[in-house]
Amino acid sequence: MKRTLLATAVIWPLAASTQFVDAPVDVPQPSDYAWGFPIEISGSASIYSLELPLEVNQSVTDAALRDVGVFNGDGRPVSRLIEQASDDGKQQEHVSPLPALPLLESADRRTDPNRLTLQRQGDSTQFTFDLEELLAPGDNERLVAYIVDTRQREEPVSAIDLVWGQVSPGFMGRVNIDGGNDLQEWRNTGSAVVAYLREDQASIEQRRIVLRRGDFDFLRIRWEGLPENWHLSQVMGVYLEGAAGVNRKFVTLESSETDKEDGGRIFSLGGAPLVDQLRVVLPEPNTVISGHVMYFSERLDRWLEAGHGSWHHIIRNDNAVMSASINIDRTRTSRFKIIVTSGPADVDVQLEVGWRPDKLLFLAQGPPPYTLAAGNADDARREFPQQRIYGARSLAELAARNGGVAEVSLGERYELGGPERLVTSLQINWQTVLLWLGLVLGVVFVGFMAMKTIRELKTQ
Repeated sequence: MKRTLLATAVIWPLAASTQFVDAPVDVPQPSDYAWGFPIEISGSASIYSLELPLEVNQSVTDAALRDVGVFNGDGRPVSRLIEQASDDGKQQEHVSPLPALPLLESADRRTDPNRLTLQRQGDSTQFTFDLEELLAPGDNERLVAYIVDTRQREEPVSAIDLVWGQVSPGFMGRVNIDGGNDLQEWRNTGSAVVAYLREDQASIEQRRIVLRRGDFDFLRIRWEGLPENWHLSQVMGVYLEGAAGVNRKFVTLESSETDKEDGGRIFSLGGAPLVDQLRVVLPEPNTVISGHVMYFSERLDRWLEAGHGSWHHIIRNDNAVMSASINIDRTRTSRFKIIVTSGPADVDVQLEVGWRPDKLLFLAQGPPPYTLAAGNADDARREFPQQRIYGARSLAELAARNGGVAEVSLGERYELGGPERLVTSLQINWQTVLLWLGLVLGVVFVGFMAMKTIRELKTQ
């Protein structure tokens, strides 16, 4: 009898556990989700691809978009897969010095031809010059331009960085870049404001000019509004290597609240897309602030620093310089915080966020129209059945081998189950409760029988 009770105590919880694991998970219905988006299809295909807008991230409870499903016209879920934006198209930046020739202008506003010798042979042009003589202008001469030779590398120049010589801070001016192949005909290919300022203990330098076209043999650098003694000590060519085409979207946020602990201004995206770029924007001109930019880690559930430094918006003589973007580690985040450590306390601050949209793939299973459903808090409790049952990884391999992948788009969002689906319910799963109760009772019974057996052995 004792052995029978012992076997029952051990086997019954194991049987209950097996029955629970093998029990089928409820198939989600469209009404289980908060929001719906009509999927607009223009052609027929076996697999459809969809770039998810920010509004989808703002309609879910899970940052990884696991509570997103696709349903066909019969209301049945179809196989779908969420693909995160990859770094395959990310370009690497390389900087290399370029030979630069300063051009001097005499009092009669003509460049001395004896200092620059051109030699043309077929389609190529070569020039020689006396560098020492050019760098020592006479009393009636002034520096007016630079000629840059870009032929040392085959790939085009995407931008140039100017390195100026010894000069006092406090200037802003515009630099124009012209391109040409024969030193005779020039075509404008870039223009930007350069600056070297000191404002409120912050050093502001802007040296880069992005080129619209960089496949010219020669570049001509001209400027206006810069000091008389301004000159360059070096010209750096910026080259981009790797496949182009990083797909990034931008949104500008206003501060929504203030952190009571550190006074930081909090900016909310309303969702948690993949963010990899930030820019602090100061709408009010002639403003400089310093501080820290923080982002909230959805995975670690705490604030982390994205960067620190000074940000500015300076206008002089119709020329403006503003802070550049900063790159951060790609992460899913829904909130940002700017903590100002110096500068005007009540200054207006905005945050420009660069995020990379996820892609959704789904099979054309069943009749259209297809619907994207988003936002189901109970999916977390049920281990996201859409992801576990219908998100087969083989879908990505099938899409890679199949030539019938078609791009589709989303229509306007409408209500399915309503916003209450975003709140986790407090329903008790009695099957789980009974399972654990059986396991606990089984362990207690086994312990009781073991102690009783030990006592009997000691008595004998």
